[in-house]
Amino acid sequence: MTPRDRRLHTEYADMRQLARASSMVTFTVQGLPPTRYDVVLTCRGLVRTRGLLTQSAHHEFSLTLGRSFPLLPPEIIWKTPVFHPNIVPPRVCTGDIWYPGMSVAELCVQLCELVQYKSFNIYDPLDGTAALWLGANLEADEPVVPIDPTPVRDLAFDLDLRPRTAPAGPPPAEAVPAVPEGGRDEQD
Repeated sequence: MTPRDRRLHTEYADMRQLARASSMVTFTVQGLPPTRYDVVLTCRGLVRTRGLLTQSAHHEFSLTLGRSFPLLPPEIIWKTPVFHPNIVPPRVCTGDIWYPGMSVAELCVQLCELVQYKSFNIYDPLDGTAALWLGANLEADEPVVPIDPTPVRDLAFDLDLRPRTAPAGPPPAEAVPAVPEGGRDEQD
C-alpha cells in the first residue's frame, strides 16, 4: 500500500467517525479508497432569496482529493445556495483553513462552522455583500451570529454511568488543584 493509499484510508476512517459523532454531517463516497466525498450538512445557515435572508438547514458540497492532496486542499464544489462571505457557490475560500496535516473530516467541521457563522473572514471575502452584512451585524448591539451555535460533533459525548468497581478512595492530593477561599487562584 502506498503512503497516499494509507492517507486515503485514514481519511475515510476519520469521516466515518465524524458521521457517527455528528447529527449534522452525512456523506457518500466514490472510489476505493475514496477520493470523492459528497457531503450533506444539516446545520443552520443563511440563504438569500429574492433579496431576503432566510435560514436553511440543508447544505451540500463535494470534496475531491486530487493527485496533489494533501499538499493542496481537496477541490470543493459547493452545490446549494448559501449566504456567507467566504462561500460563493460553487467556490469556497479555504485559504485561512487548510493545511496539509488537516484531515478531510476536520475540513468538513470547518465548513460546517462557516455555514453556522462560527467562522468567517470579512477582510478577504468572496461575497462582498455578505461581508458587509456580517460587518454591520457584528457591530450591532445584539449580533445574530452564530446562526447555529450547535457543536458539529454533537453526538460525541458518551457517558457510561455504570460503576466499574467500588471507589478506591480519594485521589492523591497533587491530582486536584487547590483553590484558596474566595474561589480564585492567588496568582491571578
